[in-house]
Amino acid sequence: MNHIQRKEDVAQAMRDALPIVIAYFPLSMTYGVLASAGGLHGGLAMLGSVWIFSGGAQFMLLGMLTSASAPVTIVTTLLLLNLRHVLYGATMGPYLTSWREPQKWLAAIGLTDEGFAVTSSRAAQGNPLTPAYYISFALLIYGSWVAGTSIGIGLGSFVNAELATILSFALPALFIALLAGGDRTRASMLAAVSGALVAVLASMLHSGGLGLVLGGVVGATVGQQWTKRSRRAEQAN
Repeated sequence: MNHIQRKEDVAQAMRDALPIVIAYFPLSMTYGVLASAGGLHGGLAMLGSVWIFSGGAQFMLLGMLTSASAPVTIVTTLLLLNLRHVLYGATMGPYLTSWREPQKWLAAIGLTDEGFAVTSSRAAQGNPLTPAYYISFALLIYGSWVAGTSIGIGLGSFVNAELATILSFALPALFIALLAGGDRTRASMLAAVSGALVAVLASMLHSGGLGLVLGGVVGATVGQQWTKRSRRAEQAN
């Protein structure tokens, strides 16, 4: 029975990961092309995807390397940009309390923005996050990103860098698709809109990765407060 359940969990993970796998591949290939066309050594470009695995951070890293930014500035900016993953981990932690510690470390690979959106939504709906499901999901999206980077590096000497930037639409398109296909309650929509407004405003003020963190915190707070308010109103009636 356990073997059958694991097979079902892996199959579900493949279905859930497929949209992200399809979107990650051209996006990471674009990163590989731009890195190669910009003169970054192929090994370093691959290390970026294997070790960082964050589209926004990796594209920003390329820009800072091109502008010869100071190492301290690069490290600080990347840390700020990825600080939101701490919030992701804190959110997912309660769903993984029964897991062994090595499994939790491996599951951290899947804490990308899109991976978090899918897995947290599944958990919020009451579906268990088993190691077979979650780790399979994480490895699938991670593998797509690394494979796309590898092919992009190989194509870097043949593809015009300006032409490759056209593929960068994949990331915002993926976010829009996940939002449209997710929960459409008033609380979730208010969270999405308020978080987006704060993030855009912070970006206009050149706050770097801090805007993403503020947007996430504000959006989650607004959604949570609206849910509490709605529940109190229902109880009062």
